[in-house]
Amino acid sequence: MNISSVLFCCNYNSVRSPMAEGIFKNLVGKKIFVQSAGVFDTLEIDGFTVKVCDEIDVQLNKHRVRSLKEMEKEGGYVGSFDLIIPLTKEALEEAFKYSTYSSVMIEQWAVDEPIKVENDLNQTLCSYRMTRDIIFDKIKNRFKDYF
Repeated sequence: MNISSVLFCCNYNSVRSPMAEGIFKNLVGKKIFVQSAGVFDTLEIDGFTVKVCDEIDVQLNKHRVRSLKEMEKEGGYVGSFDLIIPLTKEALEEAFKYSTYSSVMIEQWAVDEPIKVENDLNQTLCSYRMTRDIIFDKIKNRFKDYF
């Protein structure tokens, strides 16, 4: 199947799904429309996320956190994407709710949240880099035909 639009979703759209959206845009360019959203919408983009993505030239400092519900209110029908990639169990459950009456494909990628280690910046950054690299590898493997 030819994919023209992808939605990455996680719990808060502040760590994993923005990483995925930014990395995807860097690798695929404008060949595929990509967005990200969260199940909830109470947080802002995580500073560690911005930092580790800057290291690979993925700019997320202007990312605006939003929920799936907010996306729908703005006219971005979740079920209209060709592919939804939930990165958490909660996002998978929510994606199924939004896709009930559509033909969207759902492909779960369980990606653990990075761990913030109190008083240890290096360990925290290593955890965020590991999450970033897992997402990067999954995108490269799944979408290699689009590069």
